[in-house]
Amino acid sequence: MKRNTIKLLAITSMTVDHIAFMFAAPDSALYFIMRLIGRMTAPIMTFMLAEGFRYTRSRPKYLLRLLAFALISQPFYFRMLFGHAPASVLEYLTHWNVMFTLAAALLTLMLLESKLPQTPRLILMGVCISFAQFGDWSYMIPVWAIIFYLFRDDRRKQTMFFMLSSLMMIRVMVLSQPENALALSFQYGTLLALIPIQRYQGDDSSGRNKSAYKWVYYLYYPFHIAALSFICNLVNIDELSHYLMVSIL
Repeated sequence: MKRNTIKLLAITSMTVDHIAFMFAAPDSALYFIMRLIGRMTAPIMTFMLAEGFRYTRSRPKYLLRLLAFALISQPFYFRMLFGHAPASVLEYLTHWNVMFTLAAALLTLMLLESKLPQTPRLILMGVCISFAQFGDWSYMIPVWAIIFYLFRDDRRKQTMFFMLSSLMMIRVMVLSQPENALALSFQYGTLLALIPIQRYQGDDSSGRNKSAYKWVYYLYYPFHIAALSFICNLVNIDELSHYLMVSIL
């Protein structure tokens, strides 16, 4: 799979996940299947981040792009997550979208490759990873980014450590809500990301097309959340959920 193909898969699974989150009944099979598929998105995005870190012309500009789109996307993301305006500044600043988490992961990789002495470098990396707890997917994205980057030339180790870290963190997540353990088992869909990641074969675009594709992927994130929120405001959720279920079945 080439770069644009795998990115298209990521935004498609993300859209499926967000549609389920906003419109499907949480106790339905449709919700479970759609969110299972949607779990592929974050690992694929993180893998592409680690690949982009290797080849980008400017890592600081890459970081600024992620932070800029994190700020642009945040109002739409918060509305999607909670359905209301934040009750306080603290609530707003402790529920960031995935662009923020990806930015924290990128900064962690920048520190990993920096020329700082080992002790302050490790401390700063720990600070970056701890800040990731306020973003979507929390610590998982920076941990995955480190694994994907360090084992970039050894797919076997990359796969092994990705699986181990994912299973450990998902297990902790499920155990934190034992009463919802079965309902949360869709989180194991994260491992489905290994299928496209293992088939990744590099870039398939160049020059002007490459730049255009890049901005399309950045813009799609806030755009699709805003569009879904707009639909949610216009249509009764229960009626739409029933309509989607009937249409699919």
